[in-house]
Formats: sequence, structure tokens, C-alpha cells
Amino acid sequence: HSVQADTLRHQGALTMFALKTYQKNALAVLTEFLQACRSQPVADAFNAAVAAQGRSNEPYQPVFENVPSVCLRVPTGGGKTVLAAHAVALAGKAVLDSDAPVALWLTPSDTIRTQTLEALSDARHPYRQALAEYFGDRVLVCDLESLQTIGPHDVGKTCIVVVATIQSFNVSDTGKRNVYSFFEELSPHFDNLPPNRAEGLETVKAEDLESQPYLTTTDVGRVKHSVANWLHLNRPLVIVDEAHNNRTDRFFKTLGRLNPSCVVELTATPVTGNNVLYHVSAQELKAEQMIK
Repeated sequence: HSVQADTLRHQGALTMFALKTYQKNALAVLTEFLQACRSQPVADAFNAAVAAQGRSNEPYQPVFENVPSVCLRVPTGGGKTVLAAHAVALAGKAVLDSDAPVALWLTPSDTIRTQTLEALSDARHPYRQALAEYFGDRVLVCDLESLQTIGPHDVGKTCIVVVATIQSFNVSDTGKRNVYSFFEELSPHFDNLPPNRAEGLETVKAEDLESQPYLTTTDVGRVKHSVANWLHLNRPLVIVDEAHNNRTDRFFKTLGRLNPSCVVELTATPVTGNNVLYHVSAQELKAEQMIK
């Protein structure tokens, strides 16, 4: 029973009611920015959004080429996770024009991963209700272990939210189940893949045969049926909770391998390199009686 659990519950209690004004404002700025990115360079869209808020000298730091990567700064207790849940649908529509996006929701620790997974899976929980507001019951929430329960027929028809820790994608951390390994259960997703969609996907290498004994020399060069490749195929929206924790080169290389369509970070304490698209001030929280 942790402070994080209390925070999650506290944030959860927020959306039993309508979104607060500052939450609506943050989501409106995010949506407008992502829509603008479809017709102009990301940096230009960012500069325009920041200038409209009367801010200057905050240049956009490109993270991935042409992939919008921005941060919403929300003070502790301001309902970051609720905002994240709303952002899934809004970003899916704005960036991919999709009513059934795939979202990769990254948490800073295993404890928070478990709590977030439970909350998003519970029909009575405000986080899940935030998703249901847009998708109804067309929502599947899973972790990396249960990804194989999702069939090819679900993709594009249902909003799929995969909740994981950032560490499970960092290549050197082999203690966790390897998201870059070949899994037969994922094979149906790779059937009859046209060559243009297979581009950029990782293939089986000779050294993979040592760690995965069911692969044979005939598999070398084949597209790996891996979690990472499945994500890459589906251009996930990436939601990063507590985004200040993990701004390392390895993290960005790792994310790049997953072919994100956009990255939305949420934190109370941005660091250099977080492209802060919108600041929620402590005054705004006070005005909404969110803090005493």
C-alpha cells in the first residue's frame, strides 16, 4: 500500500466529475498541436503553440525525425494519469486519424505499472471510464506478457493499450522477458506481410539461434515475430508517465525502434529536453480546489 497507490486513487477520484478547466485546456492545446503537425514541421507547430501562450525562447528539441514528442507539465495531484487516458483517443484521432489506435503506456516502475494496468482494466475506474468515453467497450488493455491474447482481428477495430515499464524495452536489461525475441504466438500478426510493411522490422540473426533453440538456420533473415516488431508495425502512440525519469540516449534509441507515431510525456518536474507544450500552474490547481 504505497504513496503511489494513494496518488493513483486520488487522481482517479478526479474524473468521477467532468474534467477540470486546466485539464481541458491542456488537452485542447495538445490536440491542436498534433493536428498542426500533419501539415507543417513539428518544430513550427510547437513554436506556434508556445507563442500562443505568451512563451518565448523555448526551442523545440527534436527527438525523432518528424515525430511529435511533447510534454504536459502538471503539478503533483493534478490528475496526470486521467489526462493521459484522454490523450490516447485525442492523439489517435489527431495523428493517425484512427478510432482504434495502439498505445504504449510506459511507467517508471513495476509497482506503478501494476497499478496502472489494474486501473485501466477496471470498468468502474475513472481511468478506464476516460477511455470508454471515446471507445465504449472497444478497449483492450494488456501487458507485454499478455499481448499474445490480442488477435489480428482486434487491430484497427479496438483501442489497444499496452502497459509496460520503460526498463523492459532497454536492451541491456535481459532479466525481464525479452521484447525483442521471436514468439510463435504473435505469428498471425505477421502473416502475408507486404514487403513495404516489413521494412524497418528486425530480422532473425544467427546469434538469435543460441538463445532461442526453436529457431533454425532457415529462420535467419525472417522478420522476427517479436513484441517490438508488433509495436513497430502498429505505430503506437507512446504515453510516458513521470517522463523526467528516463531521458537517456538509450531510452530514445529504444523508443525509435518501436516506430512511435507521437510521444506524449507527463511530469510535474520536466528536465532539459522535455518539450513542454503546456504548463499547468499551481494557481490553476488552487483555483479548482485541487490543492489546499
